[in-house]
Amino acid sequence: METKNEALWRLAQLRAKFKNSVVTYLIINTALIVFWYLGSGPNTFFWPAFPLFFWGLGLMGEYYRAYLDKGDLAEKEYQKLVQNQ
Repeated sequence: METKNEALWRLAQLRAKFKNSVVTYLIINTALIVFWYLGSGPNTFFWPAFPLFFWGLGLMGEYYRAYLDKGDLAEKEYQKLVQNQ
């Protein structure tokens, strides 16, 4: 059986978690908007903005870790120090 590269496996898990989180975000927030619309109507305060915004911030953090983060900062700093000696 093939041995997994631990770093790639961790990255794959982060990306899968992010994709699941996006689907959950869309389903739950769509339901909240429908509840708001049917319950109080479009002429009232749009309270679903709060979960949309704050949950969206959390999703941005997950996206960063899954797709933009280039690894452990401490490891990079250590490598710089080793090279400068």
